[in-house]
Amino acid sequence: MPLARAVRHALLVALARATTTLLCWWSGFRAISDDDYSRVVIAARFAHHPSPDPSGTSWLPLPFWSYGVPMAMFGDSLGVARGVALVLGVASALLVWQAARLLGLGERAALGGALGAVVLPYGCWLSAATVPEAPTAALLLFGAVTLARSEGRLRAWGGLALGAACFCRYESWTAALVFAVVTVVDARRARDGRLWLAAALALAPIALWLLHGVVRHGDAWFFVARVAQYRAALGGESPELVTALLSAPAALVRFEPELFAVFFVCLVLVWRDAGSPFDARAWRSVAVLGSLVVFLSVAAARGSSATHHPERSLLPVFWFLALLTAGLVARLAERPRPWLLPALAPPCALLASLLLRPELLRTFADRREEEQVGSMLARIGARDVAIDTADYGYFAVQAALGYGKSWVLTEHDPRKPREARPATTEALARRLRGVSSRYLVTTRDRMALALPLGSVRLTTERLALIALEPADSP
Repeated sequence: MPLARAVRHALLVALARATTTLLCWWSGFRAISDDDYSRVVIAARFAHHPSPDPSGTSWLPLPFWSYGVPMAMFGDSLGVARGVALVLGVASALLVWQAARLLGLGERAALGGALGAVVLPYGCWLSAATVPEAPTAALLLFGAVTLARSEGRLRAWGGLALGAACFCRYESWTAALVFAVVTVVDARRARDGRLWLAAALALAPIALWLLHGVVRHGDAWFFVARVAQYRAALGGESPELVTALLSAPAALVRFEPELFAVFFVCLVLVWRDAGSPFDARAWRSVAVLGSLVVFLSVAAARGSSATHHPERSLLPVFWFLALLTAGLVARLAERPRPWLLPALAPPCALLASLLLRPELLRTFADRREEEQVGSMLARIGARDVAIDTADYGYFAVQAALGYGKSWVLTEHDPRKPREARPATTEALARRLRGVSSRYLVTTRDRMALALPLGSVRLTTERLALIALEPADSP
């Protein structure tokens, strides 16, 4: 492809992703779950106190480094974090476009596949949120696609991409292992040192994190126990084994039903006319991403999968299907009876949407009120803020306020003994004196309890901001 046209295509993909992110924010979307805000709070802490393991939990470190460094440079505000999410979302879209080119798609098919991936709803939301799923998915997809190519240098870049993904999300580990096995086999045949390097780059982060577990926590697999413990503390019935094992394959269909319907129609039409739609090397990429689906199914059966929206880990598979669909559409357009695709695909996509498309936005976190209160406190330079919420909404207040300016009266951690919220004005006053608070963020149903301690500065539908009297802030 001529350089000028490649630049135009890249700019178009970048602009499309930036536009979808801005549209998501304009529509009111802010976060997938409260974990998004928790990650911002941890990244802000890293900006002030850098460390190799910013969270000190089972969460992998690279996302916090990626957000924490810009927040150290430009401020630890939620706006800076969202700016980083916008940049990472654009970079992820460009990497998906590059993966399409590596798959051998034509210019138009590569552009169409990348734009198709950009507009997938779940990818739009994940790219607009302050979570690592979008860059992780792009890195994982790029690494998997390099298996379809034989160049040692390109494979090394793929290993580096998968290694970075392994420092973001645990499900990347299975893909990296499959990538490394295939690459080692190729290295033994081709005697290319760069292939050995590619395998090492993919596996090195896994080894480093396991070593970190031994040194820091006394157990290389500490994160497995922590995730299982948290899921158990949340309560709820464990799904049956068959249901858990089928959860990831079912999510592939349910969460992007229109894409799956169009892909299935294209696959049937191409396979009927020409046999296998992929060459032998492309099946390697399918194997890598297939191992991801298997891993997610096994994790669900063992009770160690993600606790909030585990289907978001399937994003690299969704994007891969978008690229494959674009390639299949391009092939069908060159065959006899090209009218079959437009005749069959739209009705199937519409039917899939009506039957399967879940109302996802209703299950996402709506913390705009918490952000409003936190942003107001940040504007007036507030410090010594006590937060008394009924759930994890305090993370959104802290993320909007900034690092080190607030305390939480109740953490709501299901793994810890349940700490009751103060039930009387006197008990609340004692708690506030203990943390030297000047402001209190509480829920509207407890506003009467807090009013004797100060004056109301702001109310929303669910929250109240109280400026405490000086006598209550020794």
